[in-house]
Amino acid sequence: MKKQNKRMSWLVLMTLAFIFSFQQQALAQDQVVSLANGRKIVVHPNKTWEYFKGVSYDFDFSKLGNNQIPNFLRSGVSVDKQTLVVAVKMYLQGWRYTMPSPKSSQAYWGNHDGRTTWWKGYWYNNKTGKYSRQRPMEQSDGYFYGDQQNDKDYWRNGGSPSRPSKIDWLLSSSGGTKPN
Repeated sequence: MKKQNKRMSWLVLMTLAFIFSFQQQALAQDQVVSLANGRKIVVHPNKTWEYFKGVSYDFDFSKLGNNQIPNFLRSGVSVDKQTLVVAVKMYLQGWRYTMPSPKSSQAYWGNHDGRTTWWKGYWYNNKTGKYSRQRPMEQSDGYFYGDQQNDKDYWRNGGSPSRPSKIDWLLSSSGGTKPN
């Protein structure tokens, strides 16, 4: 009987540990929760909350279609509607991408010689003044958040960076090489 109680206690303890760790991971980001009355709230990691407002855009997304790139985005690539929707949302929220560029005279796109140097590409939000090393990701509140890492004016050794994504291309104004 003692052995069975020990096993049961161990099982309960492990289950609680799993639930606690899962809860901590789940609370690391904002969570949108539906209330019984149909309204939604956003629960923040610090356990505060507010009514969900969502993001409203002054743009008619129904006009977007495959390869129908709005004139405020960079053209020159084939792109599907889903990618365009993401790019337009990011643009309207202020996100822009600066392409990596050669720093040394031997550096050029496609040259994988590790002795070359490159200025790093980076994301900048011209509405919030925030930077991001990684592409900003859409969160449950509808806003795109970056990692707040500033790579402006930083360079790296190594060969040519990988090709930009279509989102990188659409939200940049110049430079780079076309995505695949």
